[in-house]
Amino acid sequence: MTEQATAGELHQPGVPEGCPTCGQPTGDDAAKAHDPGGDARHVQRRLAAIARAASSVADAGSLRVTLDVVAREVVQAEHIAAAQILRVEHPTMQIVGKAGFTDAEDFTDRLEECRKLGARMMFVEAFRTRQRIVVPHRKQAILDDPKWAPLHAIMGAPEWDSFVAVPLVVRGRAVGVLNAYYEPGETPGPSALEFLEAMADQAATAVDSADLLVRGRRDAQLDERARLARELHDSVVQHVFSMRMQAKALRAQVEPGRTSSSERVRSVADELLGLAQHALADLRGLVLQLHPTELVGRGLVAAVREHAESVQAATGLAIDVSTDEPWLVPELPTELQEDLYRIVQEALHNVVKHACASRALVRISTVDGLGGDQLLVEISDDGKGWQPTQERRGALGLVSMKERAQRWGGHMAVDNADGGCRVRVRLPAAHGGGR
Repeated sequence: MTEQATAGELHQPGVPEGCPTCGQPTGDDAAKAHDPGGDARHVQRRLAAIARAASSVADAGSLRVTLDVVAREVVQAEHIAAAQILRVEHPTMQIVGKAGFTDAEDFTDRLEECRKLGARMMFVEAFRTRQRIVVPHRKQAILDDPKWAPLHAIMGAPEWDSFVAVPLVVRGRAVGVLNAYYEPGETPGPSALEFLEAMADQAATAVDSADLLVRGRRDAQLDERARLARELHDSVVQHVFSMRMQAKALRAQVEPGRTSSSERVRSVADELLGLAQHALADLRGLVLQLHPTELVGRGLVAAVREHAESVQAATGLAIDVSTDEPWLVPELPTELQEDLYRIVQEALHNVVKHACASRALVRISTVDGLGGDQLLVEISDDGKGWQPTQERRGALGLVSMKERAQRWGGHMAVDNADGGCRVRVRLPAAHGGGR
């Protein structure tokens, strides 16, 4: 296809498609004219596809899995041979969802080769202009163009003819493109293009949600580092400073020519010993927060108990840890145990920071649930209860807790119970095979 011919074949948004010779409707509009009942079924199929795609986006755990579902729904609902969803992040692009194409790990590398050869990429124009682009008879033009040679084998495999590129736009920002490769003899009409735009909206939402999770995780890590730095300054650094002062006092007591009673020396030494013990306890607690080594040796319950003892010693909050089946938890994958440990850690941190509580309870047990046994982790307190403003203050921590639970097919909820706040995490107990 020449540059001039390609430019002449671009259809602008909102312009009805029709036969250039007789003006009669083609594609789905022709189906509507000849088979109204078939068109109704087609509309229902499209609506069902949009609903399933929306459900997949709402339950998104993996962006690639979610967008593969969206691409598959596009292919199944329309007369489309293949679909691709590309994520564009300057200066790179990657396929994050596909259906109908054979697997090709080097597709993006081949695409880059075509770009360097000067191939005109219509989906790039759709991304830049944030407008959909329709190109009839695109396949043969690509196969006849030597600039597309690196992708001839892959692009030639599905039976397709016309091409549509719809940008993924969210909050006024283009984040990618949905490419649809229509079967021979099919020309997308206005309703088909509206369907593709609806599916592109779902894909854009999934990409945006994934971006927000990444930013939330990064912010949570920065917040955690800042918190650890404050705790180091407020506890360990202060203890070490006091130890230094006591060491100077002890040295003064034993200077040559200085007469000091053994009781006075013992008193200073005892004070120095107490400060060292406090500093060591604080350091052990901080190291445990960074890497709960107890998980490897003794399992989740032991690590939670040690952390609870550290928090209790530092804050005065009384914390009970209980479990029904201590044999169960060590059988879980170490990665899952660490995620649960981090959830307990963050929940107890919130109790200390927000709840004004005197007691807290951590309970780990198994319960019957739909689909089999579930592991239940509850952290409750006797404080002032869950406050709406607390969710905004602890948003980063809550995002991290929810994400850790969802990673294993579970969920987390926060509510008020027995006068205080309760965090509940449920997830399938059968995780012996890992993630």
